Amino acid sequence: MNIRSLKLAAPALAAGSLLVLGAPLGAADYFAGKVITIQVPSGPGASYHAYCQMVQRNIFKYIPGNPTTTIQNLPGGGGAKSASYMYNAAPKNGTVIAMIAPGTITVPLVRKVKYDARKFEWLGSPAARPYGLWAWHTTGIKTLEDTRKQEVTVATSGFAAAGSVLVRLMNATLGTKLKNIYGYRGGGQLNLAVERGEAQSRTNFYSGFMAAQPTWIKEKKVIPLIGMGPRDKHKEFIGVPHMRDLLKPGSLNLKVYDVLALNLKVGQGFYIPQGSSKQVRNILGDAFDKMVADPDFERQILARRIEFSPVPAAEIRKIIKDGFAAATPEVVKALKAIFKKTK
Repeated sequence: MNIRSLKLAAPALAAGSLLVLGAPLGAADYFAGKVITIQVPSGPGASYHAYCQMVQRNIFKYIPGNPTTTIQNLPGGGGAKSASYMYNAAPKNGTVIAMIAPGTITVPLVRKVKYDARKFEWLGSPAARPYGLWAWHTTGIKTLEDTRKQEVTVATSGFAAAGSVLVRLMNATLGTKLKNIYGYRGGGQLNLAVERGEAQSRTNFYSGFMAAQPTWIKEKKVIPLIGMGPRDKHKEFIGVPHMRDLLKPGSLNLKVYDVLALNLKVGQGFYIPQGSSKQVRNILGDAFDKMVADPDFERQILARRIEFSPVPAAEIRKIIKDGFAAATPEVVKALKAIFKKTK
């Protein structure tokens, strides 16, 4: 290839093209020698990092060319910083895969952000997990009713985080007196906040505690007050009310909850930037499917004490599509009112 040809080819190669002299590169040729970064939308120390770590340690086995993988934490805004990076700045050549922070998907409905999760190229989710509000055992808060009688502080990461939004929804619909305390960068800091008494409670997944602080549930150091998201099967939630059951059927409040709950149905969804080539999407999508189907991957997930309940990419796309379709002007107006609240 002469100098002029090299100059002409450079822009295509920089854009992540799979073409050499007009012919598509094979998957092995394309990914061989490359480094794929798995991006965590929070700080280290909890289950978000654990899921990303499991993907980082396994997905390369199923990608032709056996690329190297690494992990990167990009906390901020309850996951919005990571999503914005993926939408606007991440390379579209398959070298960055991110996990969505539940809660981040629906933020564009109510405020201007620099991403649209509907346009991401979804690979799949290893788990959609039951979620809840938990109180620290020394606070004396043992039931949801207690949160209606007194102000209860809730440690959270950012204004757009699923936990902080659902807390504001609880205040608006259930008469709770919860107060979000913002600024914690990831699950590890949130756990320290309740342990040190900086906040009385936090929202979390059951397996979120099991991954980072497995003795807390067994020793009843955290007490579940209400469940949210997918119906759980854990004995620790028996007798604990589920938020959906507390909202009147057909009511606006229930419709608002269902739109927000799509985030929890997607769960720990992994994706690559919109605009990635079809070949890259197919290679990474196939690799993700094979990884999730491998019994060894499931064993590793369960060994980390985190949940394994996969959601295929096609189902993620449908959940998001249906959820946004259900966001009627009336629902969006109610959502915006909740987002304006600071507590």
